[in-house]
Amino acid sequence: MIITVKAFISLRKYLLGLFIFILRAYIGMSKLKTTPPLVSLNKINTVPEVEIRLHEPLILKPGSRKKRIGLQILNALARLEVLLSKEEMLASSETGVQNLKQQLYNKIEIDNTVAVLEASLLQFEEDGSTKKDVQTYLTELGLASLFPKSAKRLVVPNLAPGNADALAHFHEMNLHNQLVSISLQLQQDIKLTNHKYMAHQLALFYQCLNQAGGHFIKYKSRVELHFDAIKEMTNSSEEPQLSSEQEQWLSQLTADIVTEALFSGRPVTAMSQPLAAYLNNVSEALPKDEK
Repeated sequence: MIITVKAFISLRKYLLGLFIFILRAYIGMSKLKTTPPLVSLNKINTVPEVEIRLHEPLILKPGSRKKRIGLQILNALARLEVLLSKEEMLASSETGVQNLKQQLYNKIEIDNTVAVLEASLLQFEEDGSTKKDVQTYLTELGLASLFPKSAKRLVVPNLAPGNADALAHFHEMNLHNQLVSISLQLQQDIKLTNHKYMAHQLALFYQCLNQAGGHFIKYKSRVELHFDAIKEMTNSSEEPQLSSEQEQWLSQLTADIVTEALFSGRPVTAMSQPLAAYLNNVSEALPKDEK
């Protein structure tokens, strides 16, 4: 292909003009980057945290404010008690002592929880009531005995030693929950065609009755009366099955225990009495003249 001199000169001029255009555009963009904007559209560097109130009622019923704040106090104390237990564990553990970052994080969590607790306690009384210090509130509401580690951290005076704290309540409720769970599981297993492990399940069931104690002790004799026969039956074949009488007996026994644990209407035990008293206190509706 032969290019004439005239065409070569025209092509050279075109390329030179294109180069100059691109160079000017680049210089203009560089100046635009370094030049401050005429108007700043967003002068806020940080966005404040939005409070979420999805679980709060739109219309507060009489007495519900006291109940809501009372539950907030209970939640903060339960969290603080766990954090203080973790602090003790880290202090006594070799790995915990070495992990300073974890200790620092736990300390920050403790301080934040204490701040939430103190703020909630100050809001507990109605407007116009005489405000008290945190130590007085914890003592009068019976929370110092429920959460002894938290009370000690908050320097509550004259702490009386006792075993009816929140941990004892949860331990007792855990035993009742185990009884109910095993009872419901046995009711389902009765419907199976193979009861090979029924004796083992009854042994665990008997152990839970023994641990729960109290009103559940009376059911031990009913298990003892049939345990040997069921154990012998489970060892008699590869696919043993309870007789209709044994199925009826076990179904009635487990139903009685579930009723005892959940629907008996008995007064709360000594372990749960302080917590029940506090919940009743914060759940009381205001008198009619104060609504």
